[in-house]
Amino acid sequence: MESIIYELEANDIKESDIKIIMNRVKNRLSEENIDIELQRLGYDKIFTADYNDYDSYSYGLDDEEN
Repeated sequence: MESIIYELEANDIKESDIKIIMNRVKNRLSEENIDIELQRLGYDKIFTADYNDYDSYSYGLDDEEN
């Protein structure tokens, strides 16, 4: 759990918000649940990604071909 807290601190999440998040997810600790709580508090996700939100998986490879 210390690594999760470290990652939250490294992403400039306020200490008071970290305490709130960890309290809310203590019985259901997962990266997805932490990201849900981050979003509820107005932060961006840190631990998970919505790949459906990306237009392309090529990461600019198509640009090099043109």
